[in-house]
Amino acid sequence: MIVVSNTTPILSLYKIGRLNLLQSLFSQIFVPMAVFNEISVLGRGKPGDNIFKTNDFIQVRQIQNVLAASLLRSQLDYGESEVIVLAEELGADFLVLDEKKARIIAQTAGQKVIGTIGILQIAKNRGLITNMKSQLENLIASGVWIDKKLYDLVLKSNNE
Repeated sequence: MIVVSNTTPILSLYKIGRLNLLQSLFSQIFVPMAVFNEISVLGRGKPGDNIFKTNDFIQVRQIQNVLAASLLRSQLDYGESEVIVLAEELGADFLVLDEKKARIIAQTAGQKVIGTIGILQIAKNRGLITNMKSQLENLIASGVWIDKKLYDLVLKSNNE
């Protein structure tokens, strides 16, 4: 399975100690150079800046279609633009994106999108985590914003 991730889901899962779920669920994750730069270069000195050194299941790839990424940057940031282009180039099964605008653009292009909460839901469905509420609360405590309606919907669908 080919999965391409943006910065936010990787850092969000890292902050709550659940980055391992990506490896457990997908074995390997691909990120474009823009995501590497956001985490390791621009994020130097911040939590998670060494993710690529300590998690070899995350593979960095250079995009080929620079023009497509440049066109997407009129609407999205560098990471989101390159994630969508890399997913297309690799024929990804899933993109891991949290940002609404990027998700809409990727889905419009026919790509399947899942977010951080979706990753947690799959992990719960497979028995890798037992409680969604504690995971959502950990995300919120780490500074991740979660829409109240989505929060309530996730808890309700999990009988929590």
